[in-house]
Amino acid sequence: MATLYSNLKKLSEKHGEVEFKADITPDALEEYMIEELLHYAEELALPGFRKGKVPQHLVREHVGEVRLLEGAADEALRDAMQAIADDEKLDVLGRPELTVVAIAPKAPLEFKIRYALAPEVSLPDYKKIATEVASRKEDASVKEEEIDEAVGRIREMTGIGAPAKEGDVLPPLTDDDVKKLGPFENVAAFRAEIAKNLSREKEMIAKDRTRDAMIKAIVAKAKVKVPEMLVRQEFEGFIEERDRRIADAGLSLEEYLKQMKKTAEDLEKEERELIEEDIKTSLVIRTIKDKEALDPSEREVQIGIARLKLRHPEREEQSLRRTAEAQIIQEKLFAMLEGTDAEHPSDEEISDPATV
Repeated sequence: MATLYSNLKKLSEKHGEVEFKADITPDALEEYMIEELLHYAEELALPGFRKGKVPQHLVREHVGEVRLLEGAADEALRDAMQAIADDEKLDVLGRPELTVVAIAPKAPLEFKIRYALAPEVSLPDYKKIATEVASRKEDASVKEEEIDEAVGRIREMTGIGAPAKEGDVLPPLTDDDVKKLGPFENVAAFRAEIAKNLSREKEMIAKDRTRDAMIKAIVAKAKVKVPEMLVRQEFEGFIEERDRRIADAGLSLEEYLKQMKKTAEDLEKEERELIEEDIKTSLVIRTIKDKEALDPSEREVQIGIARLKLRHPEREEQSLRRTAEAQIIQEKLFAMLEGTDAEHPSDEEISDPATV
Protein backbone atom coordinates (compact mmCIF):
# COMPACT_ATOMS: atom_id res chain seq x y z
CA MET A 1 0.00 0.00 0.00
CA ALA A 2 1.10 3.57 -0.64
CA THR A 3 2.16 5.64 2.37
CA LEU A 4 -1.00 6.04 4.40
CA TYR A 5 -0.58 9.51 5.84
CA SER A 6 1.70 12.48 5.19
CA ASN A 7 2.45 16.02 6.36
CA LEU A 8 2.13 15.06 10.02
CA LYS A 9 2.40 18.12 12.26
CA LYS A 10 2.06 18.32 16.02
CA LEU A 11 -0.31 21.18 16.83
CA SER A 12 -0.25 21.07 20.62
CA GLU A 13 0.68 18.98 23.62
CA LYS A 14 -0.62 19.95 27.05
CA HIS A 15 -2.76 18.69 29.93
CA GLY A 16 -2.08 15.09 29.00
CA GLU A 17 -3.34 15.52 25.44
CA VAL A 18 -1.59 15.78 22.10
CA GLU A 19 -3.09 16.96 18.80
CA PHE A 20 -1.78 16.38 15.29
CA LYS A 21 -2.72 17.50 11.82
CA ALA A 22 -2.09 15.22 8.82
CA ASP A 23 -3.60 14.04 5.58
CA ILE A 24 -4.32 10.76 3.83
CA THR A 25 -2.52 10.70 0.50
CA PRO A 26 -4.69 10.48 -2.64
CA ASP A 27 -2.93 7.26 -3.68
CA ALA A 28 -3.64 5.62 -0.33
CA LEU A 29 -7.23 6.83 -0.38
CA GLU A 30 -7.73 5.40 -3.88
CA GLU A 31 -6.62 1.98 -2.63
CA TYR A 32 -9.24 2.16 0.13
CA MET A 33 -11.84 3.17 -2.45
CA ILE A 34 -10.99 0.09 -4.51
CA GLU A 35 -11.45 -2.07 -1.41
CA GLU A 36 -14.79 -0.37 -0.77
CA LEU A 37 -15.78 -0.95 -4.39
CA LEU A 38 -14.99 -4.67 -4.11
CA HIS A 39 -17.20 -4.96 -1.04
CA TYR A 40 -20.13 -3.44 -2.90
CA ALA A 41 -19.40 -5.61 -5.96
CA GLU A 42 -19.71 -8.81 -3.90
CA GLU A 43 -23.31 -8.02 -2.96
CA LEU A 44 -24.63 -6.01 -5.91
CA ALA A 45 -26.93 -7.42 -8.60
CA LEU A 46 -28.15 -5.37 -11.58
CA PRO A 47 -30.46 -6.22 -14.50
CA GLY A 48 -28.52 -8.57 -16.76
CA PHE A 49 -25.91 -9.37 -14.11
CA ARG A 50 -26.00 -11.88 -11.27
CA LYS A 51 -24.99 -10.99 -7.73
CA GLY A 52 -21.23 -10.49 -7.58
CA LYS A 53 -20.87 -10.43 -11.39
CA VAL A 54 -21.49 -6.73 -12.08
CA PRO A 55 -18.50 -5.06 -13.81
CA GLN A 56 -16.61 -2.69 -11.54
CA HIS A 57 -17.25 0.42 -13.63
CA LEU A 58 -21.03 -0.20 -13.37
CA VAL A 59 -20.72 -0.81 -9.62
CA ARG A 60 -18.89 2.49 -9.32
CA GLU A 61 -21.59 4.33 -11.26
CA HIS A 62 -24.36 2.66 -9.23
CA VAL A 63 -22.81 3.33 -5.82
CA GLY A 64 -21.51 6.79 -6.60
CA GLU A 65 -18.19 8.47 -5.89
CA VAL A 66 -19.45 10.18 -2.74
CA ARG A 67 -20.50 6.95 -0.99
CA LEU A 68 -17.29 5.21 -2.04
CA LEU A 69 -15.21 8.14 -0.79
CA GLU A 70 -17.03 8.31 2.55
CA GLY A 71 -16.66 4.57 3.17
CA ALA A 72 -13.00 4.62 2.14
CA ALA A 73 -12.34 7.66 4.34
CA ASP A 74 -13.78 5.94 7.40
CA GLU A 75 -11.50 2.95 6.97
CA ALA A 76 -8.44 5.01 6.07
CA LEU A 77 -8.86 7.35 9.03
CA ARG A 78 -9.28 4.43 11.42
CA ASP A 79 -6.02 2.93 10.20
CA ALA A 80 -4.27 6.30 10.18
CA MET A 81 -5.21 6.96 13.81
CA GLN A 82 -3.57 3.71 14.84
CA ALA A 83 -0.57 4.22 12.55
CA ILE A 84 0.17 7.67 13.98
CA ALA A 85 -0.11 6.38 17.55
CA ASP A 86 2.26 3.52 16.71
CA ASP A 87 4.75 5.64 14.75
CA GLU A 88 4.85 8.35 17.42
CA LYS A 89 5.02 5.71 20.17
CA LEU A 90 2.04 7.18 22.02
CA ASP A 91 0.61 5.49 25.11
CA VAL A 92 -3.00 6.29 24.29
CA LEU A 93 -5.97 6.17 26.64
CA GLY A 94 -9.61 6.23 25.57
CA ARG A 95 -10.81 7.07 22.07
CA PRO A 96 -8.91 9.48 19.82
CA GLU A 97 -11.00 12.48 18.75
CA LEU A 98 -11.02 13.06 15.00
CA THR A 99 -11.95 16.13 12.96
CA VAL A 100 -12.08 15.98 9.15
CA VAL A 101 -10.76 19.27 7.77
CA ALA A 102 -11.17 18.65 4.03
CA ILE A 103 -12.33 15.75 1.88
CA ALA A 104 -12.72 15.61 -1.92
CA PRO A 105 -12.08 13.10 -4.73
CA LYS A 106 -8.49 12.91 -6.01
CA ALA A 107 -7.32 15.21 -3.19
CA PRO A 108 -5.62 14.64 0.17
CA LEU A 109 -8.00 13.89 3.03
CA GLU A 110 -7.00 16.45 5.66
CA PHE A 111 -7.76 15.76 9.31
CA LYS A 112 -6.88 16.59 12.91
CA ILE A 113 -6.52 13.96 15.58
CA ARG A 114 -6.36 14.41 19.35
CA TYR A 115 -5.15 11.70 21.74
CA ALA A 116 -5.37 11.44 25.52
CA LEU A 117 -2.03 10.16 26.79
CA ALA A 118 -1.35 7.94 29.77
CA PRO A 119 -0.03 10.28 32.47
CA GLU A 120 2.95 9.64 34.69
CA VAL A 121 1.87 7.93 37.90
CA SER A 122 3.87 8.46 41.08
CA LEU A 123 3.22 5.48 43.34
CA PRO A 124 3.42 5.50 47.15
CA ASP A 125 4.83 2.55 49.11
CA TYR A 126 1.82 0.42 48.21
CA LYS A 127 3.04 -2.71 49.97
CA LYS A 128 3.44 -0.83 53.25
CA ILE A 129 0.00 0.75 52.86
CA ALA A 130 -1.57 -2.65 52.14
CA THR A 131 0.08 -4.16 55.23
CA GLU A 132 -1.21 -1.31 57.41
CA VAL A 133 -4.76 -1.71 56.10
CA ALA A 134 -4.68 -5.50 56.44
CA SER A 135 -3.57 -5.21 60.08
CA ARG A 136 -6.92 -3.68 60.97
CA LYS A 137 -8.74 -6.98 61.38
CA GLU A 138 -12.53 -7.11 61.35
CA ASP A 139 -14.34 -9.25 63.89
CA ALA A 140 -15.77 -12.27 62.04
CA SER A 141 -17.14 -13.99 65.15
CA VAL A 142 -20.79 -15.02 65.10
CA LYS A 143 -23.15 -14.11 67.94
CA GLU A 144 -25.87 -16.43 69.22
CA GLU A 145 -28.59 -14.00 68.18
CA GLU A 146 -27.27 -14.09 64.59
CA ILE A 147 -27.55 -17.87 64.61
CA ASP A 148 -31.08 -17.55 66.03
CA GLU A 149 -32.04 -15.19 63.20
CA ALA A 150 -30.62 -17.55 60.56
CA VAL A 151 -32.43 -20.53 62.10
CA GLY A 152 -35.64 -18.51 62.11
CA ARG A 153 -35.28 -17.66 58.43
CA ILE A 154 -34.67 -21.31 57.53
CA ARG A 155 -37.70 -22.44 59.53
CA GLU A 156 -39.82 -19.76 57.86
CA MET A 157 -38.73 -20.85 54.38
CA THR A 158 -39.07 -24.60 54.99
CA GLY A 159 -41.93 -24.75 57.50
CA ILE A 160 -39.85 -27.15 59.62
CA GLY A 161 -41.05 -27.29 63.23
CA ALA A 162 -43.96 -24.92 62.56
CA PRO A 163 -46.66 -24.60 65.29
CA ALA A 164 -49.66 -26.88 64.98
CA LYS A 165 -52.05 -23.94 64.75
CA GLU A 166 -51.60 -20.52 63.21
CA GLY A 167 -50.89 -17.98 65.90
CA ASP A 168 -49.37 -20.48 68.32
CA VAL A 169 -45.89 -19.86 69.71
CA LEU A 170 -43.10 -21.33 67.58
CA PRO A 171 -41.95 -24.46 69.41
CA PRO A 172 -38.24 -25.14 70.03
CA LEU A 173 -36.40 -26.88 67.20
CA THR A 174 -35.91 -30.59 67.83
CA ASP A 175 -33.31 -33.12 66.73
CA ASP A 176 -35.92 -34.75 64.51
CA ASP A 177 -36.63 -31.37 62.85
CA VAL A 178 -33.02 -30.72 61.84
CA LYS A 179 -32.62 -34.24 60.46
CA LYS A 180 -35.17 -33.25 57.82
CA LEU A 181 -32.86 -30.41 56.74
CA GLY A 182 -29.74 -32.49 56.15
CA PRO A 183 -27.27 -34.92 57.68
CA PHE A 184 -27.38 -33.30 61.13
CA GLU A 185 -27.19 -35.48 64.24
CA ASN A 186 -28.90 -32.95 66.48
CA VAL A 187 -29.79 -29.28 66.93
CA ALA A 188 -26.32 -28.45 68.24
CA ALA A 189 -24.70 -29.81 65.06
CA PHE A 190 -27.18 -27.87 62.96
CA ARG A 191 -26.44 -24.61 64.79
CA ALA A 192 -22.69 -25.28 64.56
CA GLU A 193 -22.95 -25.62 60.76
CA ILE A 194 -24.93 -22.38 60.54
CA ALA A 195 -22.32 -20.65 62.71
CA LYS A 196 -19.55 -21.92 60.42
CA ASN A 197 -21.33 -20.69 57.28
CA LEU A 198 -22.10 -17.30 58.82
CA SER A 199 -18.47 -16.92 59.90
CA ARG A 200 -17.24 -17.83 56.41
CA GLU A 201 -19.60 -15.27 54.89
CA LYS A 202 -18.40 -12.60 57.32
CA GLU A 203 -14.78 -13.40 56.49
CA MET A 204 -15.45 -13.07 52.75
CA ILE A 205 -17.21 -9.73 53.24
CA ALA A 206 -14.39 -8.52 55.49
CA LYS A 207 -11.81 -9.64 52.91
CA ASP A 208 -13.59 -7.69 50.15
CA ARG A 209 -13.84 -4.61 52.36
CA THR A 210 -10.17 -4.84 53.27
CA ARG A 211 -9.13 -5.17 49.64
CA ASP A 212 -11.29 -2.20 48.69
CA ALA A 213 -9.75 -0.17 51.53
CA MET A 214 -6.24 -1.15 50.36
CA ILE A 215 -6.82 0.16 46.86
CA LYS A 216 -8.50 3.35 48.07
CA ALA A 217 -5.65 4.07 50.48
CA ILE A 218 -3.01 3.46 47.78
CA VAL A 219 -4.84 5.60 45.22
CA ALA A 220 -5.32 8.40 47.77
CA LYS A 221 -1.54 8.69 48.19
CA ALA A 222 -0.67 8.23 44.50
CA LYS A 223 0.03 11.29 42.37
CA VAL A 224 -1.48 11.35 38.89
CA LYS A 225 -3.07 13.97 36.65
CA VAL A 226 -6.02 12.47 34.78
CA PRO A 227 -6.46 13.92 31.23
CA GLU A 228 -9.65 16.00 31.05
CA MET A 229 -10.39 14.57 27.60
CA LEU A 230 -10.66 11.10 29.13
CA VAL A 231 -12.93 12.34 31.93
CA ARG A 232 -15.16 14.07 29.38
CA GLN A 233 -15.49 10.95 27.23
CA GLU A 234 -16.33 8.76 30.22
CA PHE A 235 -18.77 11.38 31.51
CA GLU A 236 -20.63 11.50 28.20
CA GLY A 237 -21.09 7.74 28.25
CA PHE A 238 -22.12 7.83 31.91
CA ILE A 239 -24.72 10.56 31.27
CA GLU A 240 -26.24 8.58 28.42
CA GLU A 241 -26.60 5.49 30.60
CA ARG A 242 -27.84 7.49 33.60
CA ASP A 243 -30.53 9.25 31.57
CA ARG A 244 -31.65 5.92 30.13
CA ARG A 245 -32.05 4.46 33.62
CA ILE A 246 -33.99 7.52 34.79
CA ALA A 247 -36.32 7.26 31.78
CA ASP A 248 -36.81 3.52 32.39
CA ALA A 249 -37.88 4.39 35.92
CA GLY A 250 -40.54 6.71 34.47
CA LEU A 251 -38.88 9.87 35.78
CA SER A 252 -37.75 13.09 34.19
CA LEU A 253 -34.33 14.48 35.05
CA GLU A 254 -36.03 17.26 37.02
CA GLU A 255 -37.96 14.70 39.10
CA TYR A 256 -34.81 12.68 39.66
CA LEU A 257 -32.90 15.76 40.85
CA LYS A 258 -35.75 16.62 43.20
CA GLN A 259 -35.66 13.12 44.70
CA MET A 260 -31.89 13.32 45.10
CA LYS A 261 -32.20 16.86 46.56
CA LYS A 262 -29.44 18.10 44.25
CA THR A 263 -29.04 20.66 41.51
CA ALA A 264 -27.92 19.62 38.04
CA GLU A 265 -24.60 21.38 38.68
CA ASP A 266 -24.05 19.56 41.99
CA LEU A 267 -24.88 16.20 40.41
CA GLU A 268 -22.53 16.78 37.48
CA LYS A 269 -19.69 17.80 39.80
CA GLU A 270 -20.21 14.71 41.92
CA GLU A 271 -20.39 12.39 38.92
CA ARG A 272 -17.28 13.88 37.33
CA GLU A 273 -15.35 13.43 40.56
CA LEU A 274 -16.41 9.77 40.77
CA ILE A 275 -15.39 9.19 37.14
CA GLU A 276 -12.03 10.87 37.68
CA GLU A 277 -11.45 8.73 40.77
CA ASP A 278 -12.31 5.56 38.83
CA ILE A 279 -9.88 6.50 36.05
CA LYS A 280 -7.17 7.35 38.58
CA THR A 281 -7.70 3.96 40.24
CA SER A 282 -7.37 2.18 36.90
CA LEU A 283 -4.15 4.06 36.12
CA VAL A 284 -2.64 3.27 39.52
CA ILE A 285 -3.52 -0.42 39.20
CA ARG A 286 -2.10 -0.50 35.66
CA THR A 287 1.16 1.07 36.86
CA ILE A 288 1.50 -1.41 39.73
CA LYS A 289 0.73 -4.26 37.32
CA ASP A 290 3.51 -3.16 34.98
CA LYS A 291 6.00 -2.57 37.80
CA GLU A 292 5.32 -5.95 39.40
CA ALA A 293 4.99 -7.83 36.07
CA LEU A 294 1.53 -9.14 36.93
CA ASP A 295 0.41 -9.84 33.37
CA PRO A 296 -1.23 -13.26 33.03
CA SER A 297 0.29 -15.95 30.88
CA GLU A 298 -1.64 -17.27 27.88
CA ARG A 299 -2.05 -20.52 29.79
CA GLU A 300 -3.79 -18.71 32.66
CA VAL A 301 -5.97 -16.71 30.29
CA GLN A 302 -7.17 -19.80 28.43
CA ILE A 303 -8.24 -21.45 31.68
CA GLY A 304 -9.96 -18.24 32.75
CA ILE A 305 -11.83 -18.13 29.45
CA ALA A 306 -12.88 -21.77 29.84
CA ARG A 307 -14.24 -21.07 33.31
CA LEU A 308 -16.19 -18.02 32.16
CA LYS A 309 -17.53 -19.80 29.10
CA LEU A 310 -19.27 -22.35 31.31
CA ARG A 311 -21.24 -19.55 32.99
CA HIS A 312 -21.57 -17.23 30.00
CA PRO A 313 -21.68 -19.35 26.82
CA GLU A 314 -23.35 -16.53 24.90
CA ARG A 315 -20.48 -14.06 25.29
CA GLU A 316 -17.93 -13.43 22.53
CA GLU A 317 -14.38 -14.71 22.86
CA GLN A 318 -12.85 -11.22 23.02
CA SER A 319 -15.18 -10.20 25.83
CA LEU A 320 -14.38 -13.38 27.74
CA ARG A 321 -10.65 -12.78 27.24
CA ARG A 322 -10.83 -9.23 28.61
CA THR A 323 -12.76 -10.39 31.66
CA ALA A 324 -10.42 -13.33 32.27
CA GLU A 325 -7.33 -11.14 32.01
CA ALA A 326 -8.83 -8.56 34.41
CA GLN A 327 -9.76 -11.22 36.96
CA ILE A 328 -6.32 -12.84 36.86
CA ILE A 329 -4.53 -9.50 37.20
CA GLN A 330 -6.76 -8.58 40.14
CA GLU A 331 -6.03 -11.87 41.89
CA LYS A 332 -2.28 -11.46 41.31
CA LEU A 333 -2.42 -7.86 42.51
CA PHE A 334 -4.06 -8.71 45.82
CA ALA A 335 -1.89 -11.80 46.28
CA MET A 336 1.14 -9.53 45.96
CA LEU A 337 -0.30 -6.90 48.34
CA GLU A 338 -1.38 -9.52 50.89
CA GLY A 339 1.80 -11.57 50.60
CA THR A 340 -0.05 -14.71 49.55
CA ASP A 341 0.01 -16.92 46.46
CA ALA A 342 -2.38 -16.23 43.59
CA GLU A 343 -4.48 -19.11 42.38
CA HIS A 344 -3.06 -20.88 39.33
CA PRO A 345 -4.82 -23.41 37.07
CA SER A 346 -3.60 -26.97 37.23
CA ASP A 347 -2.26 -28.98 34.30
CA GLU A 348 -5.44 -31.08 34.42
CA GLU A 349 -7.54 -27.93 33.90
CA ILE A 350 -5.46 -26.97 30.89
CA SER A 351 -5.67 -30.36 29.24
CA ASP A 352 -9.39 -30.68 29.91
CA PRO A 353 -11.12 -27.28 30.21
CA ALA A 354 -14.47 -29.05 30.64
CA THR A 355 -13.36 -29.99 34.16
CA VAL A 356 -12.99 -26.34 35.19
